[in-house]
Amino acid sequence: MNRSVTFSMLAILLCASLLLAHGSPLMVTITEVGKDSITIKDKAGKSTVVMLEKTTKFLQDKKAAAQGDLQVGMRVVIDAHQDAKTKKYTAEEVQVGVTAPAAAKTMEAAPKKATPKKP
Repeated sequence: MNRSVTFSMLAILLCASLLLAHGSPLMVTITEVGKDSITIKDKAGKSTVVMLEKTTKFLQDKKAAAQGDLQVGMRVVIDAHQDAKTKKYTAEEVQVGVTAPAAAKTMEAAPKKATPKKP
């Protein structure tokens, strides 16, 4: 009985450590696309380079996408791990968002003017 309780506790600790090993995903905007990396900017304005590998998975709307689908200005969610020695991120999975058209951004940012009514 004691042995099964100990084994169960070890199994729970192992599962919890595996879940917490990755940390939280990066929700960012792409500022530069390279051959084997992308540069991203987070909400605070901090730029970071994330390495892309052959094993990196790309998804768009829960369907397979390709590295070539990445474009500057896209919002993405990246599941990455950081190397302890080099402090560089390597992406395991990139979920691609939708690029907002520049014209739509400009129109949203511009204040709307009231049009005068004609009598």
